[in-house]
Amino acid sequence: MIFTEEILRQVIAWAMLKTSKSLGIIGDDETSLPDNVLELIGVSPNHADALVEFADAYQDWYAFHLGIYKAGKSGNLSHSEQAELLALIGRRDTARKALVEITSQ
Repeated sequence: MIFTEEILRQVIAWAMLKTSKSLGIIGDDETSLPDNVLELIGVSPNHADALVEFADAYQDWYAFHLGIYKAGKSGNLSHSEQAELLALIGRRDTARKALVEITSQ
């Protein structure tokens, strides 16, 4: 499986970094987050909601892929599994677009 749990962590860390920068919690050239970053992001409910949905959507998409991989079914999904995967991909992509949009304002 190419997309690993470590990559998932990095993607979510990127989202936290992008959200923190857009809110002015850290500067554009900073790469470290304060320990209370989630509390600080929480001050902006729209940003917090977008970040949580982004993280949840990516985690759910990853968990589905991991289950398929562990079951040895990669590339051989049933119709219902294909439909579930497409729904997870749609949710993931929608969450990513929403986060990028809100953090680009």
